Amino acid sequence: MVKKINISIVGTGLMGFQHIKAIKKSKKANLHSIVDISNNAKNISKKYNIPLYSNVSDLLNLKKTDAVIVATPNQLHEKHTLSFLKNKIPVLLEKPISDNIQSAKKIIAAANKNKTPLLIGYHRRHNSIVSKVKNIINKGKLGKIVSANVLCWLYKHKTYYKEKWRVSKGGGPLGINLVHDIDMICYLLGSIKYVQAFTSNKTRKFKVEDTAAVSLIFTSGVLCSINLSDTIVAPWSYELTAGENPVYPITDQSAYMIGGTKGSIQFPNLKFWFYKKERSWWNKLFVNKNKNKKDNNTLVNQIDHFADVVRKKVKPKVNGNDGLNSLKIFAAITKSAKTGKKVRI
Repeated sequence: MVKKINISIVGTGLMGFQHIKAIKKSKKANLHSIVDISNNAKNISKKYNIPLYSNVSDLLNLKKTDAVIVATPNQLHEKHTLSFLKNKIPVLLEKPISDNIQSAKKIIAAANKNKTPLLIGYHRRHNSIVSKVKNIINKGKLGKIVSANVLCWLYKHKTYYKEKWRVSKGGGPLGINLVHDIDMICYLLGSIKYVQAFTSNKTRKFKVEDTAAVSLIFTSGVLCSINLSDTIVAPWSYELTAGENPVYPITDQSAYMIGGTKGSIQFPNLKFWFYKKERSWWNKLFVNKNKNKKDNNTLVNQIDHFADVVRKKVKPKVNGNDGLNSLKIFAAITKSAKTGKKVRI
């Protein structure tokens, strides 16, 4: 049996704890230790009987971990990630790669200089449902892709915003939620050429946005609209439809629709719409419904992939440049929302 890769977790907040649970389910990884200063981290350390360190330096001095997952606030990504890359320790960095482009470039440069793997935590690419959609598109079953629609409506409770970084720059739904959708729509449809966006903070009245409407123009000519809000009670968001994370109750709805000249697909509930004969709105539309269950092993799949990368069996499925690309698009969206103008990527 292959020896498990030892992974340490830096930051035991919402995503950090999900990574801990994923590692415990993985057959390729072992939970080595955690780094955090919160009282909750102490409880986690006792529950899983693992070492707890108050800072990154203490962990580095041991040099016994094979890899780390950095799941700290966006503003700390550069500081923490560079510490490990300089010590040639592979890093799975939670999305987004950083809170600004220059910082992201420094992280990528450190990974290249030290020839050390850097993965970005866009875990949706590891979902079998997304892989099926990608395959359907690549095989041309939708024909020429014309347009896409992404809906991300959800309601975040007040407790969520007790963390100050979530009401600071980069902490709104654009930085926390939309970056996932940007990465996935680019993965499925290719590169983006222009963006235009409008944002509002009228409901929550924080400095960061709570609602946004974004238009994307892809290099291929595909048009896409993304509508996002964390103040709407609704079932249409990837988190509530994919069944990836048990912390979110599943609604069995869809959040994505991609349309082409031969058919359209909606997912995560995977319905493929098409005509059997002549394509005409006067004719009956047919639908193929995928009977497969939701993929609730996405985070475990990501951990297993990380372990394979550390063993040098495969290359990162989502690398630093992917993370930088998403950040550039995010920056363009922010600029467009501020100026009211279309922005070229």
